[in-house]
Amino acid sequence: MRRTSLSPRVAAILLGCLSLSPTLSFSQTGDLRTLPESAPGNVDTPSPVASAASAGGSQVEHPYGFRQIGLDTRYLVTRPAHLERNGIVKIALTAGTAGILFLYREDIRDWVQDHRNPERDTMLNQVRIMGKGAFAPSLALIAYGSSLITKNPREKETSVLLLESMGFTGAATGIGQAILASQRPTEGTDVNLFARRGHGVSGDAALAASVVPILNRQYLTLRPGDSGGARFGKVSAAALLYAGAFLTGYQRVNSDAHWAPDAFLGLVTGFSVGQMLSDSHQKTREESSRRVDFSAGTGVFQARISF
Repeated sequence: MRRTSLSPRVAAILLGCLSLSPTLSFSQTGDLRTLPESAPGNVDTPSPVASAASAGGSQVEHPYGFRQIGLDTRYLVTRPAHLERNGIVKIALTAGTAGILFLYREDIRDWVQDHRNPERDTMLNQVRIMGKGAFAPSLALIAYGSSLITKNPREKETSVLLLESMGFTGAATGIGQAILASQRPTEGTDVNLFARRGHGVSGDAALAASVVPILNRQYLTLRPGDSGGARFGKVSAAALLYAGAFLTGYQRVNSDAHWAPDAFLGLVTGFSVGQMLSDSHQKTREESSRRVDFSAGTGVFQARISF
């Protein structure tokens, strides 16, 4: 394995590009954001809507049925056709970042392989569990099971979102691998367009990243009413989730299973799908709250429907 005099620069390029992947996801809103306590979809206690009409309110606050899956599918398919300037800039930055990684991919491979050690390999292999096909379904099962105890529809919504994110990410990854069919580093350096059995997008990195925006949006969004301890816990948990996704992507490079641009594109794909699904649910909540406004008082129940 040849060594390169660009080692410090190569390391900076690899780590810097991987850290950019969440910010390049095609989302309308950020993950780590602060919402008002009354914001839909970000509640630990019943909102006025849910208190006034628990059945209807639950669906407004936490949509998770077949209708919502259809809305999510339409949103994912049509979103690229309705990108704002910010979205177009993100696509350009994604292409540029992938291009930089492609330009230095052999140097990056040499640097990573030269700096491998058994302890790091073991740690990365353990973290890679996030990229396994059973990881998201396991989380979904836990979330759904907890809903039977908490009676909170948020857990059912989370369960469906996790499965959706895994499924749509897998489909997007398959399409990306067919379009950008690169060989594994151990096989060669060829990159073909529209070919079978390509590896241009890392599936493990994509699956690991796909669960992060879902869990972050459902449970780790900061609110003005959060205590200092709660805010610290949420930020720490979010940091661990993102670190797990990054390390899964790095593991694919470290194990010589993927080139650096493959891992980067996998991370961007997973983050983007998860973010867009979360945006779709937020859009449904906002549209539902505009259409139906429930209010309750002492001996009074009113409903106002607006179009």
